[in-house]
This record gives sequence, structure tokens and C-alpha cells, in this order.
Amino acid sequence: MLWWTEELRTGIDTIDIQHRSIFNKANEIFDLGSQSKAEDIEKIFIFLMNYANNHFFEEEVLMIENSYEDFINHRRKHNYFIEEIYRIYQNIKEENSEDNLNELKVLIIEWLANHISGDDKKFISILD
Repeated sequence: MLWWTEELRTGIDTIDIQHRSIFNKANEIFDLGSQSKAEDIEKIFIFLMNYANNHFFEEEVLMIENSYEDFINHRRKHNYFIEEIYRIYQNIKEENSEDNLNELKVLIIEWLANHISGDDKKFISILD
């Protein structure tokens, strides 16, 4: 299980609410197995794509408005996450296997551990 901690707070309410939502969804993702219903898996992927598109848009607008110098690199990471989610989703549609689900779980763990607590914190620091 993953838990949201106050250390992850950015101080921007909309961003923090969105970050908390992916932490909450991550725990549902970790409960998935090869016996999970296709509709449950699909709902999670719909959430992830909606989350990514909406959340990344909000972050990127803030970056542009504040002339964030690492914007291009940060955006590349956002695009990579979206591409990986889509690729894994396609793989799971073809074969709902533990390997494919584990790949999703690893992606989510790495994203939460590295991007939110690292890349996003770096970006948020310029807003102070």
C-alpha cells in the first residue's frame, strides 16, 4: 500500500488533490490480478488517462506561466507516462496477465516515488 504524506504537499490545492487521487487509485491498482474483471481494469485505465491529461495540463500551464526552465524535460516525462499507460493498456487488452499488471504496478510506483516527490517538487519550488 502507498500512503499520501504531508511531505508530498505542494501547497497548491488543486495539484495536491490530484496527487492524492492517484495515490488512492494506486492502492486499487495493486489489488488487481489476472482474475480481475476486464471492466474493473478498464475503469482504472480510464481514470489514469483522464488523470494524466487533466493533471499534466494544469501543471504545464503553471510551468509556462512561470517560465519554468525545465519545462520541455518535465513535459517529456508526462508524455512518457501517458505513452506507457496506453502501451500497457493495449498489452492487457491482448492478454490480462500478471506480467502486464505488474508492469503497470511498477510504472505507478516509480511515478509516485520519483516524479511526484522529485520532479514536481523541483517545479513547485520555483513558485515560492
